[in-house]
Amino acid sequence: MITITECHPNQLDLLFKIAVQTYTNTYKYLWIDNGVWYLEKFYKKADFKKELLSSDIHYFLVYDSENIIGYFKLKNNFIAPYSETDCIEIDKLYLLKKYAGKGIGKTVMKFIIDFAHKHDRPIIWLKVMEDSLAKYFYEKQGFVMTDKNYLDYPAMKEEYRWLLTMIRKI
Repeated sequence: MITITECHPNQLDLLFKIAVQTYTNTYKYLWIDNGVWYLEKFYKKADFKKELLSSDIHYFLVYDSENIIGYFKLKNNFIAPYSETDCIEIDKLYLLKKYAGKGIGKTVMKFIIDFAHKHDRPIIWLKVMEDSLAKYFYEKQGFVMTDKNYLDYPAMKEEYRWLLTMIRKI
């Protein structure tokens, strides 16, 4: 049974562990160094701790029975041309690879849509790697590409540098 619970500051170690595990599991192929540079730059435990205390950021843990299988981060963050109060960003959404294709992503997306409705946020947006399977999942969920940006990160393989911005109106 899939359950989703909000992550609390006292669960920082659990959140950080699943964050590193799912990122590496999903995206190490993008990197010459298997993602070490990216994780050192953007996955700092202190940053997770600070975000867990923010009222504009919500982390959620995804479980299959008692086993943690992923997490996601929702952020009150606007995207032009929409107003600040209309938007919510899916800043991260990662599940362990072995749980892909089992309908869990759809369950998570329903949760996110319900969360957005509850908080009067009719615009959900995200960024996703152009070549990732996640892009196709988001398209099936009604997200539409609105922008494309080149990532100039060291250690990133040249063929994977495109990042898409996608939006869904609910």
